[in-house]
Amino acid sequence: MTDERTFSEAAWTHVASWYDAILEHPFVVGLAAGTLPEDVFGRYLLDDAHYLSRYGSTLAMLAARAGDPALSAGLARAAAEAVEAERLMHAEFLVPRGLDPDGPDAAEPTPTCQAYAGTLLADAAYAPVEVGLAGVLPCFRVYLEVGRAIAAQATDAAHPYRAWIDTYSDPAFDAAVTRAEGWADHLATTATPERRTKMLAAYERATRFEWMFWDASWRGETWPRA
Repeated sequence: MTDERTFSEAAWTHVASWYDAILEHPFVVGLAAGTLPEDVFGRYLLDDAHYLSRYGSTLAMLAARAGDPALSAGLARAAAEAVEAERLMHAEFLVPRGLDPDGPDAAEPTPTCQAYAGTLLADAAYAPVEVGLAGVLPCFRVYLEVGRAIAAQATDAAHPYRAWIDTYSDPAFDAAVTRAEGWADHLATTATPERRTKMLAAYERATRFEWMFWDASWRGETWPRA
């Protein structure tokens, strides 16, 4: 019997154990409960700002290499939206906390952030476009699913992380995720079995990085000092 699922549906099922691990991570548990320490959330926000700037560059690179005008335009819009999301994050989350990722005293991106974003950028530049695109999908899907899961638990309007929860459980973000997955699903329909295997590997690797990203903030990961 043939598998009639789209690539994104099959890929999300493939990484189900990693998604479960993300939901069980103490960072996400604390975020949902509203007990996550403010300093941990702050360093996560800084690292996420660093990541989003590189994520926008990844989408722009994929747009330049897409080869299809409609896909290129869609990816370019997504890249612009990533930059706008970073700007809004600065205004809504970082500025009130006195944090500036570009400030002279700001923490540099964590090793995990650099590795994750660097992998996405390398695939966007050198891997087949569909492989690079598959690698950016978990950032969309994981945040949507985590946002939904936390929103179902955290119903108090006074929740300390309400703005973050509302951002990632918003229907507009759901629509953005669906668009991104649709692009990858379309490319996967004409991809060879070998190429689809590489797409799935990129998707799984990025999902592992998502868990590592939460974990890096939880542990206060830093670069070693000489």
